[in-house]
Amino acid sequence: MMARVAGAPALLRYRDSPQAAAEHGTVLFYHGFGGTKERPEAYLTALAEAGFLAVSLDAVGHGERRYPDFEVIFDHERWDTRFEEVETHFLKLLDDTAAEVPAIIDDLLARGVRAAVSVVGSPEWTLPRPHSPHHHPDRFFPAAILSQAAEFDEHCPPGPIRAFYAALEPWYTAEPDRIGYIDTARLWS
Repeated sequence: MMARVAGAPALLRYRDSPQAAAEHGTVLFYHGFGGTKERPEAYLTALAEAGFLAVSLDAVGHGERRYPDFEVIFDHERWDTRFEEVETHFLKLLDDTAAEVPAIIDDLLARGVRAAVSVVGSPEWTLPRPHSPHHHPDRFFPAAILSQAAEFDEHCPPGPIRAFYAALEPWYTAEPDRIGYIDTARLWS
C-alpha cells in the first residue's frame, strides 16, 4: 500500500491489516543510496509474511522526491575527483533524512505503532562531522539498538558498525537485551 508518513512517500507491507501487523512490531526501512522505497520489495514482503508492519520510505532526494540533478551531483567520476564536495552533498541527504525521523515516528505512533527497528548504514561518516553518530554513543540508551553488518559489504564496511556497537555496549550493561549485533555473513555460513 502506498502512503505518506509525516509527508514522506512510503510503501507499507503487511499481511492482514496495518494495525494487526503493528501489534507484532514495525520495521522502518530505508533503501540504500540511490534507491527507492520499492527497491527492497523482497525484504518488505518477507517481513510482512512474518507478521510485521514493514514501512519503507523514500529518503530525501530519492524516489518520488529524487533531486532533478541527482545524477550530476553524484556522478561516479565526481566521487573520485571531488570527493569532499560530493560527500558533503551525501551527508546533507543523510542529515535531512534523519531530521524527518522524529516526525515519522510520531506519525507512526499516532497510527498505533508502538515499537520500531531501523536498519541503518555506517554510524561513522567520512568527513569530520561533529554530529556523526559514532561521536555520541551516550545519546542512544535506552533506545533498543540492533546493529547489522555484512562482512563483504563494499558500500557499508562492517568495521565502523562493529566499533560503534562496542562503544554502545557499556551504556547498555544494565539492560543488555536492548542491544544486539548481527553479522549477516555468519547467518549464511
